[in-house]
Amino acid sequence: MEKRDEKYEYDDAEEISKKDILTLTGISYGQFYRWKRMGLIPEGWFRHRASFTGQETYLPRRRVLERIERIMSLRERYSLDDIVAMLSPDAALRRFTHEELQAMPWITPASLALFPGDAANGYDFNDLLCLLLLEKLRVLPGITSAQLRLAGETLRAKFTELGSTCKERHLSLLMKDGTSLVILHDGSCLVDQATNLYQTLDLNSLLDELKVHLRLMAE
Repeated sequence: MEKRDEKYEYDDAEEISKKDILTLTGISYGQFYRWKRMGLIPEGWFRHRASFTGQETYLPRRRVLERIERIMSLRERYSLDDIVAMLSPDAALRRFTHEELQAMPWITPASLALFPGDAANGYDFNDLLCLLLLEKLRVLPGITSAQLRLAGETLRAKFTELGSTCKERHLSLLMKDGTSLVILHDGSCLVDQATNLYQTLDLNSLLDELKVHLRLMAE
């Protein structure tokens, strides 16, 4: 994954208060709630609980900080309405040809060669998400083409289950006895000592990244 500033290194399982979000990111209360009203910060992320000062609002730390970081980065080039379109659930509903995938600068020939897609029938949004994941996994040290191919097959077979109601929003790649394992989960991933946890990726962040790629490609 891309390198982040130290202030954006955080634990998947943590929550963060609204007050701490504003302090950490430097955005104003007005900006934060404007982004919420526009749907850039999903309503479902807000959790209200009692605290020693009254009632406090908490959000999933990783998701909200990555989303705010992405919004702030995109604002250098795009309006908020454009960013809403980029990150909306229906940002990409079409199918893509093999030639179109070859022209996408964020997909390498190596990952495309490993992906078990059906070039004759085209590629859908889930296929592109699998390819983006393969790109993230491909750069890991020591991973083999055979392991990546198995990961690609597993991803393509299971990604139709990743609809809006799916709770498993993290993907981990594990290695044990020379075999690669791909698991989807919600939160922390605990493994035994004989299993090597190669990488854990946040699917929400990857979905955002893919939608931005497709929006930029359409311009």
